Amino acid sequence: MTEGLQIGSKEVFDTLFIDYRIMVSVAIISIIIFLVGIYLQLVKWGQGVPEGATKPLGAWGTLKMIIHKIFEKGIGAALGVIILDGLFQRRTWRRRKTEWVMHILIFWGYFGLFILTVAAAAAEFYGPFVKNEASGNPQFFIATFQALKPFNLLFAAMLTLGIIIAIVRRLFFSDVPAARFTSVDWISITGLGIVIITGFLAYYLRIDVYQVYGRELVSAYPVAFFNNPTVLFHEVFTLLFCVAYLPFSKLFHMFVTPLVIMINKGGYVEVNA
Repeated sequence: MTEGLQIGSKEVFDTLFIDYRIMVSVAIISIIIFLVGIYLQLVKWGQGVPEGATKPLGAWGTLKMIIHKIFEKGIGAALGVIILDGLFQRRTWRRRKTEWVMHILIFWGYFGLFILTVAAAAAEFYGPFVKNEASGNPQFFIATFQALKPFNLLFAAMLTLGIIIAIVRRLFFSDVPAARFTSVDWISITGLGIVIITGFLAYYLRIDVYQVYGRELVSAYPVAFFNNPTVLFHEVFTLLFCVAYLPFSKLFHMFVTPLVIMINKGGYVEVNA
């Protein structure tokens, strides 16, 4: 019996902390819901009739319009907006500095952890399929996981600090407009809080309780650690909340606002997606 997912003569996901069948199933479901959510957002945005048009654009027409507007002024202009207004939140900095710090910490914490997850997933396949590692010897992924660990902790700390600032602002700061103080805000904050708390708790169990200091083959993990309820909940909830729920959440506006800025040729419009 293999410890991971067998693809031909290769094996992947043989060092996961939970059963690969659970992980793969939840990941597929989360990606499908995410794509459906993106489609529904496009449908919503495409209900209006643009100036000069005779009928609504629809979902696919909206997508084409967004792509056209992004590159209308060339790649350089598009990159400028993406970098300054997307990655560094320039317009939020101009409005409210505390909000900017909060947004940067949450955005980069979230986005950084996402990028590291993608990098780790790529390493899962790179080892056996590119470096031709034998089944049961995932050295490339194990080395990659160890190399990414400090950055994982850094982005997790950034996200944690951003959530703390968000809670403090909404409870005690007068510069938060009343219209923003909504249940949707609290759903996002609570969800990210659960991800962070269970993540650090799973890390504590792994390091301090079960002495699992890195990735190993599933058979090498302590029996009580593999599929541990806390670790299992963290992995499953993180996928469902951070991937599947993203297009429906308040967090989505951090990714949509730069698109709106480009569509409006640099004009600022605040988005509550």
